[in-house]
Amino acid sequence: MTSPLLELDRVTKRFGRVVIAEDLSFSVGAGETVGIVGPNGAGKTSLFGLISGDLAPNAGQVSFAGRTVTRLDSAARCRLGIGRTYQVPRPFVDMTVFENVLVAAQQGGRLGRKASYPAAAAALERTGIAGEANVPAGRLGLLARKRLEIARALATGPQLLLLDEVAGGLTDPEVTVLVEIVRAVNAEGVAVIWIEHVVRALTSLVTRMTCLYGGEFIGDGTPGEVLADPRVREVYLGSDIDASTIQQVIKEEGAP
Repeated sequence: MTSPLLELDRVTKRFGRVVIAEDLSFSVGAGETVGIVGPNGAGKTSLFGLISGDLAPNAGQVSFAGRTVTRLDSAARCRLGIGRTYQVPRPFVDMTVFENVLVAAQQGGRLGRKASYPAAAAALERTGIAGEANVPAGRLGLLARKRLEIARALATGPQLLLLDEVAGGLTDPEVTVLVEIVRAVNAEGVAVIWIEHVVRALTSLVTRMTCLYGGEFIGDGTPGEVLADPRVREVYLGSDIDASTIQQVIKEEGAP
């Protein structure tokens, strides 16, 4: 049996009395696409912190590409192949789009000058913003900033890409553009874990979904199976999640 690319083994994280993760076990295979849903405050972004190295667990182990990385910081994990985006894009606003991505290639990907320039250019092409390479990042609109956020992660050369609500705030056509970018990245063999409240973005791409709530996963399966789970539906009662999309996914998959 092939070892998973990423594995969390009984990981626990607490901030005082607040439980972010409680004895969590989770694995993702090479090239897999996984969507993570859950209400606001469920700890989804903190989960990414535990995977990327921004947060250290209180207990448990994190493994990546066959190596234990629990004690490695985010820079070391990035160099090993874990790239991530942030919910709120964090570009260097006074630098150009190309310079932003170049920094990611050199610092995150540890590429030298000769290799970093083509890597940065390729990341801009993959995300469709090569035409804005010389534009200061602070002048970009929201969609372009989201593309830049993904481009910077791709410039590090990831095996695993963590997407944190990159579809938030976008129009439906813009969401479609973003999904196609991520689909193309995944087709190149990059595994994707995507946290998202825009459910139709997830269901357009991922083959597996899980729901995080109260520091634990309460569903894991196809999108239809998870969205049909009574526990997941109860979590989302009264939220702004798109109920019509949920019903459509359940219908298409024939989930109970």
